[in-house]
Amino acid sequence: MVGIDKTKTNPGIHKQFLLSRFGDREQTIIRAFARQWYLTSSGNHLRLGASEYDYFLMKPTPMFSEMFNIEREIIVVLSPYPNFEPCSFDFFDAAQRELSDLRVESVCRVLISEDPEVERKVTDLLKTDPEQPIVIPFTYKELASTHDDFFLRNRFRQHFYTRDLFGFLSPLRKDLYFFGRSQLLQEIVNKHRSNEHTGLFGLRKSGKTSIIYAIERHLRAYGGEFLSIDCESPSIHGLRWFELLEKLVLSYAERRGIKFKMDDKSRYSEKRAAESFSKDILTIYKSGKQIPLLILFDEIERVSPRTGSSLHWRDGSDFVYFWQTLRGFYQRHQEVFTYMLVGTNPSCVEESVIAGHENPLFGSIPSQYVPPFTVEQTREMVRKLGRYMGLRFDEMLYAKLVEDFGGHPFLMRQFCSEINRQCVGDRPTNVDRVLYVKVMAQFQRSAIDYLASIVSVLRDWYPDEYDML
Repeated sequence: MVGIDKTKTNPGIHKQFLLSRFGDREQTIIRAFARQWYLTSSGNHLRLGASEYDYFLMKPTPMFSEMFNIEREIIVVLSPYPNFEPCSFDFFDAAQRELSDLRVESVCRVLISEDPEVERKVTDLLKTDPEQPIVIPFTYKELASTHDDFFLRNRFRQHFYTRDLFGFLSPLRKDLYFFGRSQLLQEIVNKHRSNEHTGLFGLRKSGKTSIIYAIERHLRAYGGEFLSIDCESPSIHGLRWFELLEKLVLSYAERRGIKFKMDDKSRYSEKRAAESFSKDILTIYKSGKQIPLLILFDEIERVSPRTGSSLHWRDGSDFVYFWQTLRGFYQRHQEVFTYMLVGTNPSCVEESVIAGHENPLFGSIPSQYVPPFTVEQTREMVRKLGRYMGLRFDEMLYAKLVEDFGGHPFLMRQFCSEINRQCVGDRPTNVDRVLYVKVMAQFQRSAIDYLASIVSVLRDWYPDEYDML
């Protein structure tokens, strides 16, 4: 007698699923899914503003799990409105907040709408925000009328396998596709909590800005405070050192939701700015819950000697006076803030003398570089994203990617994006060494622009390092 595999998920409906709480049309739709999925929970009725939606949960059977690399339950939202609105996506987040993160898939969701154009509208919307999870759209009408067992499968295949999850060109603003930096993220946050400054340096496209966004998300989630300063903006590097101190104070007050008026503009003259900064920062800090602030200075080269985008930072003493003020305050009040410098090269903290003055940052900030991905981190990223797209990479290719690209995550993702474009035919499909070598020969020619962008900052600002490279 053949034993029954009790761990296998079979299609059907859980006995505690409250089918009766749904209307007749919704029940027909639910039964259509139950032919190929296991419906685990009848979910809840949600209200956001003037809109109301229902959701339920379903778990993939082995066929769907194998095809799309999904193991956990999926949120299915029912939208009864004749016109799809982007705010419908907010209901996925509202449903997910009611559930354990370990229970539901964060990368895939299902939307069922009364709008006959929902598939086109969802596809267009996802093109504008590539970091959104994969959303599989259906209409009420097609689910209520179909009896084709391949219909659900083909719709999933269409929307999973047409998304290029490797092809991100911008820094990652969400956790969904953020890989390989958890330990580094935790180290930086722990140093801030220990009242220590940090520095993070690396070439362009090495993931620095994505790490900054991850730090901000982490601090926001756990009640921390942060202030991000984009030094590349002319509204930052165009300011003199005393004007930037004033902007820091006003930005800090705004971050804490405190009304802070600067009635006497002379308080931030060159002679009075350092003293005024100390008094104002302390006043704001003590005005509410006393939480240490992390000040993130991104693109620090833009306000540094020799590389500054404005003359007073590049050739003047503004760098020295600005950091003398922040260091002096920190030495007296270490609990108020720490700062983190992010850039390409740590020369601004490694030179002992700047513009004839002692460098106030010298020896006070560790020069940490963004580490390359290890083979295991590369495997985690490429394997997970690839399987969602129907690409199964041979195991030996993960080490090959690290060897060929030095563990640079951006270049590896762009190369895998090219592999995805060249994979024609049915999916899932295997990516083997033969395809890898073929695509590599073509990618080396097309990647010149990426490489030029990455090393141009060394050529322009750090000629010694560029010559060495």
